[in-house]
Amino acid sequence: MYELSGTILIELDNDYLSGQLDIVEKWLEHTATAQYVLVDKLTKAVPNIEEPHIREAIEKMADANEHHTNGVEQLFSFIDRKQNQKSNQVLATVVEKLEEGLMRFQELLGGAVGSWQELHHLLLLNQQAMGAFAVVEQLGLSLGMKEIVDVSFSITHEKKMHQIILQEYMLEMAPISILYKENI
Repeated sequence: MYELSGTILIELDNDYLSGQLDIVEKWLEHTATAQYVLVDKLTKAVPNIEEPHIREAIEKMADANEHHTNGVEQLFSFIDRKQNQKSNQVLATVVEKLEEGLMRFQELLGGAVGSWQELHHLLLLNQQAMGAFAVVEQLGLSLGMKEIVDVSFSITHEKKMHQIILQEYMLEMAPISILYKENI
């Protein structure tokens, strides 16, 4: 029987690597779209939240997410590609409207009203963006691109913290919206 000792290195040719980066580029376009939807929704949610502590937390998340959007640009630069920003923003607007309609319908059936719906939407949109960045991290690991891993890990970690905060506020304020039909 033949035993391997040591490390085996396999060099991938430029054509293969270029094909892999094309696939990563498509995922980054998806990530950018998810991020644009989240940033837009955060910006729109701030004026609708009346409770000062929650509004302040959402404002901080909006600021952090502007940096996450810059992170998307960095990720594209690591693979020597440029995102189609206009296309991603148009797609983000369409996706946001579709998701918002679906969410409003679900909340209407469940009896939720007012600005609590904003928190519920943000929770789901943050989850989408967080998942997209987490996949980017895995793609970076698979390709051995440390800079992709570093940026996407940092963003994913911060989004996890945001997710916990959003979930806590959403659950805390649900009775006010559903039982008492009031804004938060």
